[in-house]
Formats: sequence, C-alpha cells, structure tokens
Amino acid sequence: MKMLRTSAYALSAVLMLASVAVSQQQEPITEDLSHGATFTTKIAPDLPQFTFKVIPEVQKPDGAGNPQSTIHEVRVYRGTSTEPLQSLTGCEWLGMEAPYRGSDWFRVEDMNFDGYSDVFVMTGWGATGNESGCVWLFNPKTGRFEFSKEFSDLGSYTLDPATKTITTRGHAGADMIEAAKYTVENNRLVLIVTVSQYFDPDRQEYHCVVKQRRGRQNDLVTTRDSWAKSIEDACDPTDPFGEVDRK
Repeated sequence: MKMLRTSAYALSAVLMLASVAVSQQQEPITEDLSHGATFTTKIAPDLPQFTFKVIPEVQKPDGAGNPQSTIHEVRVYRGTSTEPLQSLTGCEWLGMEAPYRGSDWFRVEDMNFDGYSDVFVMTGWGATGNESGCVWLFNPKTGRFEFSKEFSDLGSYTLDPATKTITTRGHAGADMIEAAKYTVENNRLVLIVTVSQYFDPDRQEYHCVVKQRRGRQNDLVTTRDSWAKSIEDACDPTDPFGEVDRK
C-alpha cells in the first residue's frame, strides 16, 4: 500500500512537471496587440492629458502560436475631447513586427529635452537587443506630434535628462558594437562621440575606434584607434563610453 501511494505521488509530480513544461513551451514570445491599447498621460504640466488609442492590424498567430498583430493606426486625443486631434502618420506600419513580450513598445518621453514629452513606437527588434521604431516630436507651437525621421533612425537608445544626451547602441553578435552619443540643438541631433568595435578574423584581434567632436569646427576626430587580443582591452562592450566620460 505504501509503495502504491509513493508511486501515485511520483506520478503526480511527473505530471505536474510535464504540465509546467508544456505551459512554458506555449508561452508566447510576442505581445498580443489584436485588441488594441490605450495610453493616457500628461506630456507637460501646463497641458491637459493626451490619450493615444492604438488601432490594431489584426493578423493570425504564427505556427508556434505567437501573436503577430501589429498597428494599423494611432489616434491622438487631447483632454476630454471625443474627436481625435490627429492620427500619427509617417511611420511605415506595414513593415512593423509584433513587439516582444514584456517590451516597452509604446513610450511617451521627452526625447529632445524641450520640456514636452514625445512618442516612440517600436516597429522592429532583434535577439541581440537591437530595436527600431518611429518617433513623433511634440511641437508646442502647433500642439501636434510631428514625425521625425532623424530621431526614428536612432535605433536602440537611452536618454539622459541630466546631461541632455542620447546614447545609442547596435550589436552584431558579441564581437561587434556601434555606439554613439548625441546632444540636441534646435530639434536636430548633434553627434558628439562614436565608438566602433569589431573582431578581425585574420588578425585574431579586436579593433576599437573612438571619435569625438573637437576643435573650433566641431569636427569628429579619432581619439583612439587600437587593437587588442582581449575584448576588454579594446572597447568595453558593457560601457563603451566609459573611458570618454572619465576624462
């Protein structure tokens, strides 16, 4: 009797583990946008709230059951108005990928550091952490959001409001990194630092090149051009601007 009870417990445990394994396998890797989404937020203290209503482009899940619906339209409402102020245009929604699960795919943040929040919508992503998206900058003169191809081309970015700089990073595997740092002048991006690193299979070394804006003409000049056997001795991929910021 004791043996049968033990066997029953063992079978129960196996079935439970199998159930967990199946549920984990079936967990989708993309967000389900088929029902749309609504975001309401303040973009400046002196303005009413804005509401962004995402209208989905409904598509069937892929063969593994991952949602594939994307965005058909984003309508913008100001305050309590029931009529949309505008629709966000200029972005190529047709080429959009379903965002990965848990991603911050719709963001409202001050990208040009003018005191007014702007809109970012993720349109593509990769396993190495690369992201692409569309950006609309808020124009306080017109009270509308305007598509910016320049800001949309940033890729994966991080904002630093304290220094009013934007850093970008792009990866092609673990051996190659392209990073850049920008300031913003008159709603235009001004490149101030670039860091480039790749692995040369012929030399079996890492090549690191750092360029910084220097001189009266504010030209980008090479401040480091080095080769190293170790990735840590070339450009530090975890902190590509470390040596620049410490100077």
